[in-house]
Amino acid sequence: MSGSDDRWLHYGAVATPIDRPDRTFGYVDEAENPKFGTFPSDFLNRVDVPADEERGRVPLGELDPDLYRRFGNGFQRVDVGALAGDLVAASLFPPHEARIVVLYGWFDMDREATAEALETEPDRVRRLVETVRDRRERADRTATVRFTPE
Repeated sequence: MSGSDDRWLHYGAVATPIDRPDRTFGYVDEAENPKFGTFPSDFLNRVDVPADEERGRVPLGELDPDLYRRFGNGFQRVDVGALAGDLVAASLFPPHEARIVVLYGWFDMDREATAEALETEPDRVRRLVETVRDRRERADRTATVRFTPE
């Protein structure tokens, strides 16, 4: 990563779903293929430029060169497909919903960016997000139902 670019770091949730509570999910926007990964969460406390907190992003090219270098060294790439696969194995989410949880939920991508990453329409993403939320609500409600064998 070089200090003279106009890329943004888009940050999402803390990486607790993958047992990394000290790291945050994020992606660096590249022309065609965003680079997905995690980075040390305390990086966001050290940012020396105005962040666009409403949209969850930081302009990488405006960082102090030392901080930029430290970010680049601390950024660990992740395979979004593998994250979704692990989620499918550990949950009741089917693959198409797991990808929504990972991109929209963990990486905090907006509907348009998620649709682009999944090569689908934003309206389909909206419907899938609603489906995922419904599934989570049902799971939360049924988690409190006791099972008592006879």
